[in-house]
Amino acid sequence: MNGTRDRLLAEVQEAYRFARQCCTDLDADRLARALEEAQRLAASGLFDADLMPEIGADQYGEFTFSHESRAGYVDIGVRGVGELSYHVRCDREPAATRYDDCKRDDGRIPRELAEAVAALKRHMEAPQGR
Repeated sequence: MNGTRDRLLAEVQEAYRFARQCCTDLDADRLARALEEAQRLAASGLFDADLMPEIGADQYGEFTFSHESRAGYVDIGVRGVGELSYHVRCDREPAATRYDDCKRDDGRIPRELAEAVAALKRHMEAPQGR
């Protein structure tokens, strides 16, 4: 595994430990499924060193992957129900902005999400004046 993937997987584990310790009323089976979904997302290759998200788990057991830059932001959530919710806002190319809630039976990243993240990354690398 590469360093980015290792770091993301470690952060997912840390968020999981935090949720288990602090949110004692969570459904343990659903939290375990959310952990699996979050691990698949972390290992998917969607993120890299330039777009390194912050990872957390909330009191409902949803894992969130968030990154913000001057070009826009990415916010992705998984909660153990086989669904991925995302919003990618590309301020420098508004037509590339995408959001959706989609089933993830096969664990693959939705094409629209991958395209929106790729557009955001292009603008993150572009000079500020563009």
